[in-house]
Amino acid sequence: MRFSRALVILVVGSLLLALAAAPVAAQDEPADKPATQLRVALDRVLAEHAFLIIEVMRTGLDGGPEYDAAADALNENTNDLVGAITSVYGEAAGDAVDEQWRNHIAFIVDYGRALDSNDSSAANLAEGQLQQYATDFSALLAGAIELPEDVVLGLIEEHVDQLKQVASFDAADFGDAYPAIRNTYDHMFMIGDGLASGIISQFPRQFPGNRFAFSPATDLRMVLDRLLGEHTQLATLAMRAALTDAPDFAAARDALNENSGEIQARIAAIYGDAASVAFGGHWTHHTELYLDYVTALDDGNEPARQQALDELREYRSDFTAFLADANPFLPANQFESMVSEHTNLLVEQADAYAEGDFAAAYATQREAWTQIGALSADLAVAIAHQFPEVFPDVAMPLPADTPRWPAALAVALMGVLVAVRLAIPLGGSGAARRGWARPPRA
Repeated sequence: MRFSRALVILVVGSLLLALAAAPVAAQDEPADKPATQLRVALDRVLAEHAFLIIEVMRTGLDGGPEYDAAADALNENTNDLVGAITSVYGEAAGDAVDEQWRNHIAFIVDYGRALDSNDSSAANLAEGQLQQYATDFSALLAGAIELPEDVVLGLIEEHVDQLKQVASFDAADFGDAYPAIRNTYDHMFMIGDGLASGIISQFPRQFPGNRFAFSPATDLRMVLDRLLGEHTQLATLAMRAALTDAPDFAAARDALNENSGEIQARIAAIYGDAASVAFGGHWTHHTELYLDYVTALDDGNEPARQQALDELREYRSDFTAFLADANPFLPANQFESMVSEHTNLLVEQADAYAEGDFAAAYATQREAWTQIGALSADLAVAIAHQFPEVFPDVAMPLPADTPRWPAALAVALMGVLVAVRLAIPLGGSGAARRGWARPPRA
């Protein structure tokens, strides 16, 4: 049984509206605790997983030091996810999710290696194991949240097809791979929102503040977090591809430009076209400077490298001044410091990568991911304060005559969504049962 992506989106929208209309906690609850924190944390840990899994797939073809560093970073991300699940559902549930999650990561590595080596037998084995994972994970989810297992399985299998698109990364079909990568990342925020809503509904006393967690102000925060976080990850991929003259560099650069266009469109929707054009000039210039920097670094052109650094410093001041002029609630000095930290971290990860210090490169990548979340949160707060009518910090109630879904149906549908989106990772071999972090090298 399969649902269309449009139907899933419709379910999500209807469900979030239904949950926003549910009874809420006291008026004096802080807008960022604890339901909002849960939503942010789950969205971010799952979204980071989407990009790290791509890096593990890419580097897992040949193994080596970079693969080890990518695997370590993904392992830390997995620990974060399992820790979040364990904190809510206990050790047994956490252990079960941990095993399934690590299994599917190993399957991904094996599947990518099979495609890369044109080993049809290994590819078929990996696909079979991936299907078994889908069955086992569906049973786990259905047992935990009491959903029809066939519905869950059908939705997970639909996402297995998407994972095969991502595997085209290894077949050098980068024009298809990067859109699939971006879709996978985007869907992770839907998973996080679904999981957060389900947990909040199950444990309203532990996670009060649902109307704050899914308010227009928090939605704005998550949109900015998604776009700026994707910028950070795509910039990292593009910089590394440029350093190694990788064949996917053009596709990575195009994806980074598409992300920039989406950010500019959000600015246009808030501040108008003129401001959007000015913003776009600043933003596009700084993404080009990253690539100029790594090109000079790779060529050993010290004057060009220094020029890129100098222009990045100028960008920080000019960009912050532009934003502070547009928004009086944005503290210019503090925000410039955050922009400076953001650009510095991307440069530092490139330096470490160029030196072959992959552990430092991936650790800095994770630090940059965390830091951009703080930057996007501050920016969202300033915009929400500037336009409180557009971005109130509480969810707007539904009109009195709007039909409301029973709470049980809302929770069930949210569980279906969670099952769909948790299927996003790819597939592999018996290495899974031994732990995904170090599958045998080909």
